[in-house]
Amino acid sequence: MFPGIHFFSMPDWHGRRFAICLLVGGLLIIPLGKITANEQEPAAAGRSVDNNVTDTAGQNGSRSPTLADPTIVSDEEIASLIEGLASDSYATRIRCRARLMRIGLAAFDQLREARNHPDNEVAIVARLLTSGLRVQWATPSDSPEARELLSEYGSHTVTERRKRIEGIARLSRDDAFSPLLRLARFETEPILARAAALALIGHAANAHLDHSNIPDQHTAATDRDALEATQIEKSLQQQDEISTHWLRQYADDLRQGKLDVAAWDKVIQRNREHLSLEGDAADSDSAVATSELLKLIRLTAERALLAGYPNDALKIVIDNVDLIPSRTQTLIETATWALDHSLYGAVIAMQQAHSEMYHKSPILLYSAAEANTFDGQTKDASALAEIALAINPLPEQLDAESNPAAPDDGGPVDPNKPAPLHPQTIEDHAKAHIDIADELTERGLFQWAEQEYQLVIDRLPVDTAMSSSARLKLASMLGELLRHGDVVETLQPLAQRINKDDEFRDRLIMRRFSYTVVQSNMDFHRGLLMIQQGDTEGAKPVLREAFNMYQENIDILIAMFRLDGDAKWKAEVATTLDEQIRLARSEIEDARNSIQRVGPFQMSDVELAQRLNAYAWLVSNTAGDMNEALRFSQESLRLTPAEPALMDTCARCYFAVGDLEAAVKMQAEACRLMPHSPPLQRQLREFRYALEQ
Repeated sequence: MFPGIHFFSMPDWHGRRFAICLLVGGLLIIPLGKITANEQEPAAAGRSVDNNVTDTAGQNGSRSPTLADPTIVSDEEIASLIEGLASDSYATRIRCRARLMRIGLAAFDQLREARNHPDNEVAIVARLLTSGLRVQWATPSDSPEARELLSEYGSHTVTERRKRIEGIARLSRDDAFSPLLRLARFETEPILARAAALALIGHAANAHLDHSNIPDQHTAATDRDALEATQIEKSLQQQDEISTHWLRQYADDLRQGKLDVAAWDKVIQRNREHLSLEGDAADSDSAVATSELLKLIRLTAERALLAGYPNDALKIVIDNVDLIPSRTQTLIETATWALDHSLYGAVIAMQQAHSEMYHKSPILLYSAAEANTFDGQTKDASALAEIALAINPLPEQLDAESNPAAPDDGGPVDPNKPAPLHPQTIEDHAKAHIDIADELTERGLFQWAEQEYQLVIDRLPVDTAMSSSARLKLASMLGELLRHGDVVETLQPLAQRINKDDEFRDRLIMRRFSYTVVQSNMDFHRGLLMIQQGDTEGAKPVLREAFNMYQENIDILIAMFRLDGDAKWKAEVATTLDEQIRLARSEIEDARNSIQRVGPFQMSDVELAQRLNAYAWLVSNTAGDMNEALRFSQESLRLTPAEPALMDTCARCYFAVGDLEAAVKMQAEACRLMPHSPPLQRQLREFRYALEQ
């Protein structure tokens, strides 16, 4: 006998409480397959549901064999079914639950609202019914990539579902639009619905609101925008969540074919009135977290820039700079984003609003210095850079003979002199300067990066690991800037110390520093300096020695190939080049064979891509099968897409086979991904010049 039968004789309140427990338990264990329009409802047809909800029955109280589509219902019927979930009758509650499950997404909005119903039993069942497990998130019309990301979407945690949304956002606009709109519409977690809405709007940051002047493309883009606007509007009828307001405004932009900056400013200002703490906003449809609003502000600014409204973009950010949390990492990320989008005034406004935090962080100070430089305030920029350099102080080196250290006599410490730094503190400060210099180099701020590296070199003995690291990294940066003499000057003290100090050399080897690499690199740039100075004959033996010492640096061999010389020199270089090309091809075959073998020494696709790239770079810059070099380069990019260094090689291969337009296009994309690389920029100028001739 069903255990609830004894229970119904208990007082009404207790009976209702026990019944809802059974109901929830039933929901948890009832198989929840896809409910189709042809499925029949449970038995007990014809019984009333709290005098409001009735089932369709046959003339003799039996169910008719054919039913109307259960998903076509009125809002009033759905509301009545939801109230039926609070009925004192267990059977009524079961029928209402089953009917709502059959109705499916048509009841979604009212069920989502019922999640906050004053009757706890109704709220609990509404939450279960609207959980992601009840929604078929993928549709046959979705792309295979989207269907894979949406597979079992509702069974995952909030964190994993957010990752799935981010994955869908990386798909093309055509593949991402419908799934993201579906998630923004039916995701029961408000924070994820807003994430999907932001991802959908974010696709506009990569789209063209001001369409191409080519008539066919303009018409196609306009038609697509109008269709998407219609889909958004139909999907979001009678919705009033914050994410809905965002998407409606986005639909207005699509329909108008342009960004309505003033309208978005109003949306943002209204959202500011509904700001809530990060955790509190997660479960609320009517509140928004600061991080979400900041993302919307960024997207709006990016779209304004793409639409040709840079002043509006800057104003949107500056007007809301007070929303940025006073946390170092958040400020760094926001400043980097603003600099990448040339919103220099926003960075200056951030510095003024968060002055104390800025003066504690060298990276933030340098970001403000960079912004001031582009804003024409060079004095302010230099002052900020000096403050940044002084953070993480390093002691000045003393000459042991002329400035002998005073012995510790046990007396009191002189308060007018700074206390000596602990060796570990010195190493930590030195590493901080090197890390900062690395970031400055990546941003193309070479002058300030050089100062950071040089400070470590000047303040630490040459035989320390940090000083050696600073020298090698500075030399690499200077080499990319073609400052060959400065490379030699930077590396020479290190090479000399290695030559005469076996113990130091062993320590470097333990830290994976190679003496031959240091010496070879120094000779390579010495040879290039001699070429710059017109001494080509003197450069030949220097380059030959540099290559013999470290043959993995194929740029040395490329320099030798390009160097004019007599027949003997050309023959020697040709012989060496032939050996290296055959070796590079052999290494590619070894990598392919290794990938086929399963085991601990199996090579990865990345390693194969590197070997393919090395071959392609060597051949495309010298002599050999240029078409094969292009094929290998293209294969390397298939294995590791969007790698600027590999794209740089592919562009060189296109140039070598005479496809100048493809070379410029590929090189321009590489420079977009790595905008501050001097070698990439030089090659782009070379290709563009050749295309113009």
